[in-house]
Amino acid sequence: MSDLTFQEQFKIRASEIDINQQATLPAICNLLQEVAGNHARKLQFDITDLQQDELTWVLHRLNVKIDRFPKWREKVIIKTWPSSGDGLRAYRDFLIMDKNGKIIGKSLSYWLIMNIQSRRPTRIPEEILQLAPDETDHVLPVTKAGFTDLDQADYSQQFEVRKSDLDLNQHVNNVRYVEWALSCLPENASVSEIDIKFMAESVLDDTILAESNKVSTDSNKPSFNHQIRRISDNKVLAKAISN
Repeated sequence: MSDLTFQEQFKIRASEIDINQQATLPAICNLLQEVAGNHARKLQFDITDLQQDELTWVLHRLNVKIDRFPKWREKVIIKTWPSSGDGLRAYRDFLIMDKNGKIIGKSLSYWLIMNIQSRRPTRIPEEILQLAPDETDHVLPVTKAGFTDLDQADYSQQFEVRKSDLDLNQHVNNVRYVEWALSCLPENASVSEIDIKFMAESVLDDTILAESNKVSTDSNKPSFNHQIRRISDNKVLAKAISN
């Protein structure tokens, strides 16, 4: 795996922290996206490489688990590597470490390659799949998570998609969905893990409804089911579980 690993160091900025002076979960997700893109560029299969063949990467699912959120101005190291695939999905693992190399978070991401013209997934080129071994141990388990449909929400919030929400694929950036999901939680909720599945695109001027339900649990820390949908056609764009 050593030839496939890549790491970068970041210093947590004031724009990335909450009222407790700790990095937010969306801020961590942004750093994961940054290091993944930089590594893909080094391996010569980033978005700009794929665009030459009218293809692009899209994030299908992201599972992030944080054991300790880094503090303002703290240095963190994020290590990543491509970790096998199944023809339609490519996996990428992440370890989030403090400056001493102690692991403070983990993430497993699931990626698709989309045809820019048809906006539909296509098979991942064999040369990309061959970069990672078939049998790879992941930092978090690969699962078929049962994301719940929300018929009636405990919490909800509405959003309008702005130009600043869009990425270079001309649709809403993945991290914005994480922000929307977490925005409709009770004020005292503390979330350190999210598993989110991206199901459809959202574009400029869409009106979005983010909804969540509290899940009964025996632990002191409740879980929440999330659903994000477009109001105009009721299309579900993403589902998530957080705790």
